[in-house]
Amino acid sequence: MRSLGPRMEVAVAMTILGVGAAVVAAMHLTWPEPELPAMAYAVSGGEAGVSDLKPFEINDISGAAVELTPGSEGARLVRLSNPNSVDIVVLTLQAVPGQPLDEAHNRVPDCPSGVLTVAPMPEPVTIPPAGSVEVEMVVQIAHDVPEACKDLVFPLTYSGRAARG
Repeated sequence: MRSLGPRMEVAVAMTILGVGAAVVAAMHLTWPEPELPAMAYAVSGGEAGVSDLKPFEINDISGAAVELTPGSEGARLVRLSNPNSVDIVVLTLQAVPGQPLDEAHNRVPDCPSGVLTVAPMPEPVTIPPAGSVEVEMVVQIAHDVPEACKDLVFPLTYSGRAARG
């Protein structure tokens, strides 16, 4: 079976989400100087019962990639925005690391995406109409990172679910 490719896989995953959103950002695992990550943004469609609500927006506002070394911890600052005229409660927010990429944006199979983990948002947050809130996502890198992971960019796909407030 032919692979859809990373962009199409993200697009398909987005359509499965409820009233939520998803965004792709990047974490950079490196020992020397960091590189700026490429970022792309996408929003999912609604689900039954809440289809009158617009999906909330997720924006990784951390700026440049976070520099990580084996065994370290970092953070991504994420802004959640409500485009609706009613309160919404963001129930979940998580980020899933993708297959790491080298400088030429090629996948590096000898470096598993599992060396990077992102803790989900610990508790729901309420966003007022046309408002926004900022949350911090904690990122951890394993202690035993293969040498093949050095100087790579890990794409992060954020997703979440919300309900009427």
